[in-house]
Amino acid sequence: MLLEKITVSDVILNIHANDWEDAIRKSAQPLLDKGSIEARYIDAMIQVVHDNGPYIVIGKHVALAHARTECGAIRTDLSFATLKPPINFEAGPLDPVKLVITLSATDPETHLDLLGELADILMDEEKSNELFNVETAEEFIQILHSNQ
Repeated sequence: MLLEKITVSDVILNIHANDWEDAIRKSAQPLLDKGSIEARYIDAMIQVVHDNGPYIVIGKHVALAHARTECGAIRTDLSFATLKPPINFEAGPLDPVKLVITLSATDPETHLDLLGELADILMDEEKSNELFNVETAEEFIQILHSNQ
């Protein structure tokens, strides 16, 4: 039920990022500002991709940025950021990424629960496209909550 807790301050629209690292840094800013993560958590999320490749790109145009709890996750939280223009994460046919979901998790099961909550939305191409192209954070939240 993480999605029920999303507020306007958790959504950033139309971020301009120079590359995938910059996209992760900018998309994580709300979590850093709220004290949900330490700054080192952002570095850890980027290092995970350097070490393991772009496995965080979980679907067409969607990345789920996260790192291990001990890397600076203070509390379980989420932020969402749309990218304009979309950014290549070197994820082949899933590129370019248009939406970065940043997850801070205090236990290893949280990201699995989140994927379950997001599955219906992310697998629905029409709803995904709506998320990628909304004009306000309020609209974004309405779409997220429409499946609950």
